[in-house]
Amino acid sequence: MNWWMLAGGLSALVCTVGHALAGVGMFYRPIKTAIADPVQAGVFSGMWHLITINFAMSAIALIVFGVYGPAREVAWLVAAQFAGYAAVYLAISLRLGGVLRLFQWMPFGLTAILAAIGAQMAH
Repeated sequence: MNWWMLAGGLSALVCTVGHALAGVGMFYRPIKTAIADPVQAGVFSGMWHLITINFAMSAIALIVFGVYGPAREVAWLVAAQFAGYAAVYLAISLRLGGVLRLFQWMPFGLTAILAAIGAQMAH
């Protein structure tokens, strides 16, 4: 059992649930309502759901491989992916006026760190 990878998966699961539940009211509905063009609104909806699926699949991969076997490459990929998410959200947050303006970079960064440690610890 790779506890670091498992913790990374649980962190990615928190990102998934936050995105799918809290994010709908905070971001999805207000943004979708502000989009007048139905095609653009449809594209936005698709992007939103693709992100949710991506978060969920990352969580599932880390949890499954954390429990059943080493998959360093998968954990490194998820770590890099979430590190990228963290970097983008931190940069946008700073541009908007402060490190906490968009807080999402923190759970993304935590997921990246835990997945990277899990990848490093995998045999």
